[in-house]
Amino acid sequence: MGKPRKGWREKDASDHWNNQTDDQCKRFFKVLIGDFRKRLVLPDKLALHLRGKIARSIKLESRSGHTFDVQVAKNSGRVVLQSGWELFISAHGLKKLDFLVFKYDGICRMKVLIFDPSGCEKVPPCFFTKNAINGRQRKEESFDISSNYAKVANISSSSCSPSESSGGSTSSEEHEAHSVPSYILPRGTSLTNVQNKKLEEKVQAICSEIPIYVCVMKKTNISGEHQHMRFSGEYSEAYLLFREKMLMLHCHGKSWEVMCRSQVPSGQCKFQKLCKGWKRFACDNNLQVGDLCLFELLETKKYTMNVHIVRGK
Repeated sequence: MGKPRKGWREKDASDHWNNQTDDQCKRFFKVLIGDFRKRLVLPDKLALHLRGKIARSIKLESRSGHTFDVQVAKNSGRVVLQSGWELFISAHGLKKLDFLVFKYDGICRMKVLIFDPSGCEKVPPCFFTKNAINGRQRKEESFDISSNYAKVANISSSSCSPSESSGGSTSSEEHEAHSVPSYILPRGTSLTNVQNKKLEEKVQAICSEIPIYVCVMKKTNISGEHQHMRFSGEYSEAYLLFREKMLMLHCHGKSWEVMCRSQVPSGQCKFQKLCKGWKRFACDNNLQVGDLCLFELLETKKYTMNVHIVRGK
């Protein structure tokens, strides 16, 4: 067996470039290592070849047929996928050492195949496959997702999973690889220390496989003629892939049908909002300004959410 060439480093294997001149046939792979959750660095050869041709945002399309708008930026001289990438990671349950194969399929799109460390292709989560048809029918749109960027919080999944029967301790890297993004908080939301503590305790108790959407109740949510509740663009793009649907909201053993409808305000990102039926839900549950509503999308029931309320006072 020949010796590795001089200067070879293991991390070099994370980038691969299939040298072809056709812009429709650019392929490369990335092994998820290091700080992969925050950003993904594109191969230098791809960035050089497509210099000036890459849009400020690009669509990542997974096997499920869903597309995610991800911001393209420059960081320390490298071209990286940034805002929106973290949501792609969380939506597909990606972990350290997963293996991603990218095909650059035009100026604004990349198709992505996902494999686990054993080399087997990873099946999209079941809540993805349920909505796959809707994902393929969505109208292609391009926007800068950073204008409505949401905070995706990671809470250790150890409290949700039984300990290893072997009793052996896991390394910090293994712990990080199995860390689950637990909730999404809209940009600009400010919580007190007490609210943060209550929120994290509640999220750990719920232990959802799908990130929970958290909204702090404001006046527009609970009073006036046009009461509504808005889901951020990031959450809507990942989990609410439809134009208009009746959602079933469960809370304290009771159920409410609430209309969920997509909107695209001028110059803003598309988002989903709860409208018809939301006023009744808010009234029946005595929602007040400052209350936290945690929306848990269920995998087992289509278009159904459990709503958990953390009182502000």
